[in-house]
Amino acid sequence: MSAGPGQDDIDIDRLRLVLLRIARRIRTSSVEELTPSQLAVLATVERNDRVTIGQIAEIEHVKPPSVSKIVAALEHTGFVAREPDERDRRCVFITATSQGTTYLESVRAAGRTWLASQLAELDDGDIGELSAALPVLERLLGVSE
Repeated sequence: MSAGPGQDDIDIDRLRLVLLRIARRIRTSSVEELTPSQLAVLATVERNDRVTIGQIAEIEHVKPPSVSKIVAALEHTGFVAREPDERDRRCVFITATSQGTTYLESVRAAGRTWLASQLAELDDGDIGELSAALPVLERLLGVSE
């Protein structure tokens, strides 16, 4: 299988490894009491306000039974709560609690602190190159801002 136009100029394995390692370092820079899956689901719930197990599963690309177990663990920690739909009692929404939101904020702050300390070691040219690469990386993720 041949690479598409322009892909010959980039070392895909090296890019993948660097992105994974940066994400891992950001993640491990904070004191986390949650697994990566639990943290991802908590962030999804907080970002989307009120979501069902099925919606979380779709967003996170996992099976609903797996999400149910993760949500149960998050509920046990007090980070999420279940709210029945007033119109359809069979439907239950998952919401982040204030404790869950506070926890996410502390995890994010620790990650930002680590990343800022790493960026402080770079020169202005490197910072400019990283800034210029952000829109391309966002497009890779399908993010539009």
